[in-house]
Amino acid sequence: MNRKLKKTVFLDRDGVLIELLRGNEAYGLLYKKEDCHIIPGVPKALMVLKNKGMLLIVVTNQPVVARGLASLEEVSQLNDYINEQTGGVIDRFYFCPHHPEMHDDVPKHAKKFRITCVCRKPGKGMLLQAATDFGIDFNKSWMIGDSITDIAAGKSAGCKTILIHSPSNNRINISSTLFDLNIKPDYKAQNLSEAALLVT
Repeated sequence: MNRKLKKTVFLDRDGVLIELLRGNEAYGLLYKKEDCHIIPGVPKALMVLKNKGMLLIVVTNQPVVARGLASLEEVSQLNDYINEQTGGVIDRFYFCPHHPEMHDDVPKHAKKFRITCVCRKPGKGMLLQAATDFGIDFNKSWMIGDSITDIAAGKSAGCKTILIHSPSNNRINISSTLFDLNIKPDYKAQNLSEAALLVT
């Protein structure tokens, strides 16, 4: 018997769930618990989405691993902390630890993550893996992110998309995945609280 496919909200992490700015200064790459601050309203917004019957999946590029700043385990531990701080309603975190560029100053233990992959957004590899693991109906699902590469990943999988207002709105990740640089989200929102109201 075929299982019913699930409606899902895919969420970027940094800039959607946790703050990118400290005053007017950007945090840069986030990998320390002390730099992790939940954006006001996020726990309530996640519950709004959960109450709409949505599976909640975070899909996040975490090149801190490829840069040698954090291990896979440390990123997973930080993701667990974020889930605890936001009410424990996120069903799964997927993260891409890779970066396609190789540099001489990369620590030896991190060099194996300096590869071209299919999971790094704007690629849709993490979304496809989630669909395999959970059984997801992309046509009834959403991607909420704060960069145009999030929007490209969501649209390539067939999701509706919402762009959160952020300093990263025009950031384009270095990736092997090509996409239309003029791609537009289906909707825009100031924050996750506003975006949650748009999701149907």
